[in-house]
Amino acid sequence: MNYQSLIKKSQTMGFSDFEIYVDHSKAISLSVFNGHIDKNTISDNKTISVRGIYQGKMAYLTIENDQEDFDYLLTTLKNNALSLTSDEEFVIFGGSDSYPQVQAIDSGFEKVTIDKKVEMVLSLEKHIKALDQRIVFVPYCGYSEVKQSITIINSLGLNLTKANEYAYLVAQAVAKENDDTQSCFDVEVKLRYDDLHVETLAKKVVDKTLAKLNASPVASKNYPIIFEREAMGDLFNTFDSFFSGEAAIKKLTPLLNKEGEKIMSDKITIVDDPLHRDAINLQPFDDEGVACYRKTVVEKGVFKTLLHNLKTAKYFKTTSTGNGFKPSVAATVNVSGTNLLIEPGEKTLAQLVSETQEGLLITELAGLHAGANPITGDFSAQSSGFLIKDGKIDRPVNLIVVSGNFLKMMNDVESVGSDLKLGYNGIGTPSIKFVGLQVSGK
Repeated sequence: MNYQSLIKKSQTMGFSDFEIYVDHSKAISLSVFNGHIDKNTISDNKTISVRGIYQGKMAYLTIENDQEDFDYLLTTLKNNALSLTSDEEFVIFGGSDSYPQVQAIDSGFEKVTIDKKVEMVLSLEKHIKALDQRIVFVPYCGYSEVKQSITIINSLGLNLTKANEYAYLVAQAVAKENDDTQSCFDVEVKLRYDDLHVETLAKKVVDKTLAKLNASPVASKNYPIIFEREAMGDLFNTFDSFFSGEAAIKKLTPLLNKEGEKIMSDKITIVDDPLHRDAINLQPFDDEGVACYRKTVVEKGVFKTLLHNLKTAKYFKTTSTGNGFKPSVAATVNVSGTNLLIEPGEKTLAQLVSETQEGLLITELAGLHAGANPITGDFSAQSSGFLIKDGKIDRPVNLIVVSGNFLKMMNDVESVGSDLKLGYNGIGTPSIKFVGLQVSGK
């Protein structure tokens, strides 16, 4: 498809502004089971989303055939626009003054044959089974590789392209001891093929699975709690809409009109860093073509800014923060954080544990989608982890429910760990120790 020709054609048909958004994604996905290849798929997909303003109305259309007839496409889009009744004022963005330069890295993925990648996953399964006789089953071992490019071209002269490429190994193990059976999975996501290490992931999965054996609940009471970084990330992800300008318009965030106020402990600083060097989701510009940049959302407990796309920025009479993203190619633009991070402190997880006389280390949270209120911050989640006694891990714990309020607990921070991990979902947190939360157990 000649994109510039389509834009010119749109203007002759009466569109005041027109934009083309192209998502070209290539992927490899393979898995093994019991020493044999279970799945091996290769995909190469291009999806095109066009939007245009006709008589003040914005219409959208998504196609997967870039040979689509221009007249048919534009006529359909025009008819869609004419059917709209909204009085909302729409805008297509002409471009930022400048854009950050992103240095490309040599991922090495394409230099490695499919056969070698299959060998790696087979080796992963073999390593997991060999590490401990209590590992009785390896239900899944897989490798996935993604290469994606996004291009935005519009009638105002915008012409941008960005690309991301990454791969990940996934493994799940099941362990049994006496009458107790436990399972666990882990993921290793990397920007370079040579950084994927079978032995490292195998040991992590096995250690985490074995550590859960023979767990039992603790007594119900208020405990000092350390949320291990991945569990903390899951909790933070549940409430990241607090910082959305979209939620603020709908009055679905407790942070509305709270800029400049202290909302968390002064130990907490939160940044949105779309250019983070370790991110698989590196974003020099958002899905509206607005330049992305690192911004502080909470600074030493003080709320600094909501995240905005063009629409929410206009509503609040401010400028977009470069956080206008689509959840999918066919979707409209929402507000989304990009590498939303709680900045790390100075203490290791081991130090946080050693400084706890009695408490809990929570490593897994379940049911947050049902047990959390993203408007008030209240949550109640089935949890598992470890009991801490005299500064040491005492035993595994399960079948407990941890309850609290996100903003309240973020005001009751005792220590922030140094072990920041940026997840593949664009959320990053270190382990954090809280003064106390209510636990329901036996």
